[in-house]
Amino acid sequence: MLTLVLLGLISVVSVVMLRSSALELRMSGNLLQREEALQHALGVAAMISSSAEPFVAMQQAGHDLCSLTHSCAERLSHRLDALLDGAGPEAQRLQTNFEIHRHGPLLSGASLPRMQEAHASGVGAASFIRFEVRVRVGDARGDTPRAQVVQGVLLRWLGDPA
Repeated sequence: MLTLVLLGLISVVSVVMLRSSALELRMSGNLLQREEALQHALGVAAMISSSAEPFVAMQQAGHDLCSLTHSCAERLSHRLDALLDGAGPEAQRLQTNFEIHRHGPLLSGASLPRMQEAHASGVGAASFIRFEVRVRVGDARGDTPRAQVVQGVLLRWLGDPA
């Protein structure tokens, strides 16, 4: 009888430990997927920020918003597809959306970022235009985003910034 009780107690403890291990495994898998999505979102934000094409296209067309479906992002969407094609199958299952918002020139009296002396000039703050790049990465199923990155871009516009 004592053996059956001990065997039952060991079985209950084993089941509890297995459930705990399964939960920890699921938690670590979610953390890994979230970190993977965050790294992908950071890469896409860096890719967008390093390209002047969408910002110039938005400025020339007078648009305040550019996203994956707009004409200003045509080349970016091709670069994004190439980035995903070069990535592994894990990244290909991610759904990536981005938006670029134009906030207009800096207000007078705004402090400019620190620049190296070679790039500094006497031109006022009105020649700098603020953009915001927002990247959302989720599963292909369209569930809630796994990661979101918002990055500011400040460009010096050589023409009329209005």
